[in-house]
Amino acid sequence: MELWSAPEEREALKREIFASLHCALPGIVVSFDAERQTAEIQPAVRRGSLAYPVLSGVPVFMPVPFDVHPGDACLVVFADINTDAFLESGEAAEPPSARKHSLSDGFAFVGFKTGHTEAAKNFMTPDL
Repeated sequence: MELWSAPEEREALKREIFASLHCALPGIVVSFDAERQTAEIQPAVRRGSLAYPVLSGVPVFMPVPFDVHPGDACLVVFADINTDAFLESGEAAEPPSARKHSLSDGFAFVGFKTGHTEAAKNFMTPDL
């Protein structure tokens, strides 16, 4: 017995799976908590007339400390697994659920220059 009766069914299943799979999205900082180094991020992508929800408590990657402001551009990358236990302990931990590629497990990379944002004021360049 063939598992799939038609190529259209395979394609429909792939579309359904990929529609719920999140790897990375461009975003805009809504607010930033400097003490916790987390932000609220509005994904800068729409699906038709629908906007993604604002992502709350997104850890912000900051290799060089700089100010983060509402309106700053970022890239939100979504982890393969639930990151709650790791973020709470800072150590290797069993994921508390089977959640994968969820909007709840995003990390923000802030500091991209776009046509809408200013370049970093205190951008550091290495001495040559």
